[in-house]
Amino acid sequence: MSILKQVLSDAFGSVFKKPSREDARSGIAEKAETRDAPPRPSRPGAPRAAGSGMKAVILNWNRGENDPFTVFNKTISQYLHACGKNVEVIEITEQDWVAQLAKLAPSGVEFAYTWQGLGSSAAVAATGVSIWEHFKIPLICIHGDHPCHMPSNHQLESRYCFHLYTNADFARYSNRHFRRMRGASVIDIPQLHRETRLPRRVGDYFVLPKNINDPTVTEDSWRQRLPKPAFDAFMMAAETLKARLANEAYVEIHDVLDELIVQHGLDWLGPAANAAAYHDYHSQLDHYLRSYKTLSVVSSLRDFPIHVYGRGWERFAQNAPASHVFKPARNMADSQDLYYTRFGLVDVSPSKALHDRTRRAMANEGAFLSSANLDDSFDDIARFDRLFFSFRTRDLPDKCAAVLRDPEAHLAVAQQFARTYNERFHFRNFVNRIDQLAKMASLS
Repeated sequence: MSILKQVLSDAFGSVFKKPSREDARSGIAEKAETRDAPPRPSRPGAPRAAGSGMKAVILNWNRGENDPFTVFNKTISQYLHACGKNVEVIEITEQDWVAQLAKLAPSGVEFAYTWQGLGSSAAVAATGVSIWEHFKIPLICIHGDHPCHMPSNHQLESRYCFHLYTNADFARYSNRHFRRMRGASVIDIPQLHRETRLPRRVGDYFVLPKNINDPTVTEDSWRQRLPKPAFDAFMMAAETLKARLANEAYVEIHDVLDELIVQHGLDWLGPAANAAAYHDYHSQLDHYLRSYKTLSVVSSLRDFPIHVYGRGWERFAQNAPASHVFKPARNMADSQDLYYTRFGLVDVSPSKALHDRTRRAMANEGAFLSSANLDDSFDDIARFDRLFFSFRTRDLPDKCAAVLRDPEAHLAVAQQFARTYNERFHFRNFVNRIDQLAKMASLS
């Protein structure tokens, strides 16, 4: 789920010209100061049974673009509370967040929960020991984005840390390229939105809420910042990916990028030669292709009414048809009404899995079209075919035309899918999985 421009900040060419500074880019100090924190609880290694005094801690980071984590964590807090947990939210943009965690440690912390591994790299300043080892607190890291983005948030190797990914391809990449005391695995995400539904649906148009980076600007940045061999490799990868998108039902871009390294003898770009450059290659092309896919969607819908919300659209808005309306991005907490038009959402998923925007449409019983590919997780996904599109030439326009012919029928199928999804991926299963992992860490 890449929804964080400020988290996943660009590093054009930095790994080719100077040492990587992942710690500075993360927005969280690599070594958190804990010298003034209260002492650790006595017998820190002893397993502790969950009780009313123990806390389930959620680490929130409110500086992501459009502030998605605050919204997600509100729902996660409700889920944990419904399962009997005593929940405490700690805002990790605050300088004293480690001290806040330390104050909870003596009375017991069942586990800490964080998105994208944010906070996982914090360490005791004096010793360099992970704070999660120091306090003996299990840390559950749920990653909705690929490990090539912010690699430092995927690197913690500890018996107290669990890296769980929303996509199997992400977990495989993580296990291949980061040392693992415990192997990274996959977790099914329940409905991440719980909000009172609005009364009615208004507006005969599709909605696409998406920030982009203009691909031509990205290419210019590559040209200016990268050595010639790296620029050529990036452009070859970009053209290869675009060509395959136009002809295949689904393209796993990170597999393609690895194949290109082997096929063209780009050993200098491989992980063994330069891990930072390798991750940056994957990260840059991932972001590039996301914007390209979104632009291709809007371009293919020239004959359809659509409202686009987000940054980066200035150049494209100048030549857009009158049926296309461009508006500024909206914070997640203030954008529920976007999911209540009659034709519904068009969502470009960053990976195979459902994106949070699609889940939000489902939570609001809204219509949607998504580029997610759920063949691996839904044996009967074919009966919901009208809801999912590829980037092959006529796929999306044909499905949008079907929506216009009968928007009520389309909405009914979307609502049926939402019910099916919520039955299969119930929040209690999600919380039970976290419970099991936390107990495993406490007993280790």
